[in-house]
Amino acid sequence: MAKGKSSWIWAVILIVGVLVISGTINITDWIPDFGTTSGLVNVNKQIKFHLRNKYSGAPIDTGASAMEMYDSDGETPLETGAQTDANGHWSTSSDYPSGKLIYVRYEDGNNKQWWKLTIPQMNAEDAESATYNIIELESFAIGTYTASTMKLANGTAITDGAWTHDVSNGDGTTPHFIYSCTNTGNDNTGLMTSNDPVYGQAWNIEFYITFSGTGYEKIIIYDLDYDFTLGTTHYVGKLLDPYKLTKHKVGSMYKSLGTQDASFWLDLTGLSGSDSVTMQLYVYAYADHVYAQNHGGSYGPEAVQLDEITVTVDY
Repeated sequence: MAKGKSSWIWAVILIVGVLVISGTINITDWIPDFGTTSGLVNVNKQIKFHLRNKYSGAPIDTGASAMEMYDSDGETPLETGAQTDANGHWSTSSDYPSGKLIYVRYEDGNNKQWWKLTIPQMNAEDAESATYNIIELESFAIGTYTASTMKLANGTAITDGAWTHDVSNGDGTTPHFIYSCTNTGNDNTGLMTSNDPVYGQAWNIEFYITFSGTGYEKIIIYDLDYDFTLGTTHYVGKLLDPYKLTKHKVGSMYKSLGTQDASFWLDLTGLSGSDSVTMQLYVYAYADHVYAQNHGGSYGPEAVQLDEITVTVDY
């Protein structure tokens, strides 16, 4: 009796197995649907953006038409000419569905930022009662960098526009320079990076140097990350860290002091005769050296200069 029942059960298992393997039935169809565990649902609602300072936590009241929203191509306007209120809120006038890709742009003076976002789902309970789909945006207030300094490794200070490194006068053929970029602005001011979909460029913090004049091509530069030549100008540089250039204070403690050094040195042994080279150091926000290489040395149509120092190198 037991043996016959066992044989029947194995026969059923064998038949079901053959049907699953052949694709005749889908085993997942037999599994009961207990619903999603996330509790999130798709919605089609107005969006309420909440713009706040990433470092201080305070809401950003733009007080101007500083907010724009674009379609998934990054160029087609969806909502423009908006501003946030005292609580950092900006609400769209139209409904937008969960899953839609959008770009949001913020510009208020020299504070600029892009976000690439996918409109989120909502908690099922909130979706029933809430008017808006909330999206948080973290931004910043730009710092002040005009008091940045440069010196030689031996401590000699270099004055912008009034310093000449003269090889034939005994100043040496391998000078080592240290540039210190320092934020002297208020606490919780600084920088952030993003990407501009309109021009297809990164919004980096670029430290770069240009060499031009007689004999510029004879100078060899060490300890920087990239270099290229356009016409009669040689470009070298590196990216700076936006957080290091942010004065981030939590309570009485600074998490970041707002300063970063960029060190480099030159080999001037190739200079001779009447060679005289102009060396100009720049720090730019919203800038991209890849874009510059392909656009005649322009670091971007929206790049903002934070600092500049000029030095003359003579033989």
